[in-house]
Amino acid sequence: MNREMIKELMSNMDLVKELDEYGKNKLATLMEGLLIEIMGKERYEYLLENPKDKGNGSYKRSLNTGLGKLELEVPRTRSGEFRSNLLPPKYQRYDESFEDLIFSFLINGDSKQEIIYKMKLRGLDFSEKAYDEIFEYIKTQMLEFKSKELQEDYYFIYIDAYHCMVKDLKDKRVKKAVVYTVVGIDTNAQKSLLGYYSFFGSENKSTWMEVFQDLINRGLKRALMFISDDFKGISEAIKAYFPYSDIQKCTVHLSRNIYRHMKKEDASFVNKKIKEIKYSCDTYEKGLSIFQEEIIDKFKEQYPTYSKYLDSKKEEFLAFLNYPETIRKLINSTNAVESVHSTFEKQRLKKGGFFQSMDILNVALFIVTDKLHKTWKINPLIKSKRYELNQMFVSKFELGVDE
Repeated sequence: MNREMIKELMSNMDLVKELDEYGKNKLATLMEGLLIEIMGKERYEYLLENPKDKGNGSYKRSLNTGLGKLELEVPRTRSGEFRSNLLPPKYQRYDESFEDLIFSFLINGDSKQEIIYKMKLRGLDFSEKAYDEIFEYIKTQMLEFKSKELQEDYYFIYIDAYHCMVKDLKDKRVKKAVVYTVVGIDTNAQKSLLGYYSFFGSENKSTWMEVFQDLINRGLKRALMFISDDFKGISEAIKAYFPYSDIQKCTVHLSRNIYRHMKKEDASFVNKKIKEIKYSCDTYEKGLSIFQEEIIDKFKEQYPTYSKYLDSKKEEFLAFLNYPETIRKLINSTNAVESVHSTFEKQRLKKGGFFQSMDILNVALFIVTDKLHKTWKINPLIKSKRYELNQMFVSKFELGVDE
């Protein structure tokens, strides 16, 4: 396979080009650490094969890449015979194929065999043990992210579960797995991923409670509102840990659900009313009145079971109407977290329909969500309503938030 074919193989690197300056700097720091780890391992293996030679510290060298200048500590030996396979030719400060290789590590979530194969395409002698050490390095970065301290207060927290298939290395079977994802908008109007939690099996209430406990352990204390789908038991789980928070059930899920429980003509009418509530009602009371009289009461004889269900959930479907009108469209659905799941799904499809292991899943998700963080900015609509939201904090929790 020639260089042009290799470049074609790596043609999905557009993701990196979209990084902002902060993202590039952070990725460059991680790349520097990876390089130093790899070169140290190379020298170790060289000295095992050349026992008469000895290590002799390191020297500084810079390497120019698309992410900027990397500052490296290059290991050396007394004889001067050792040279890392990862470095470009002498006096050359840029190597495109090397950059492609590191991006493959960090972004594509390739399997061990795929990465070693790509190494060999470049003439690099890279052992499985060396791969394992580098993979552990990336895992360490991931674990630090998943255990980082959170802010105490958030305006909105979006939660949802992503379902996929993962190979269980214990019995070599591909099994159902679920990723519990939590996205928050803090009191500075900044969106961020608070965590993702991966397990074999199906979504359940008890695991959501474990997720909430972890968020609390990491510092979360209060949130104005949780936005979720209507998974059975999720409201009870939220209330168990955050009894004063509002709960908003996704109105997009509601609209889809209506078509599964009503005739097409009736469902179309109801969804039209829901749109009227979402975009025309200026108060919660008005929206609740329309929902009760023109949906629940109107269809309770024709659809008694479903009407009873809607009646029991109406406050949670309309909680967003208690918030400033200009931000209601941002908080009446789980779109904020489902957009994260769309990036997860792209990774799954790229891997052939399932993830090769739970570790591969977690590292792949860490890499794509780290990229997402660079694109998320302070939301101007929410920022413009900070005064009103902070007043709601005072009313709900009897204390304000840090300005």
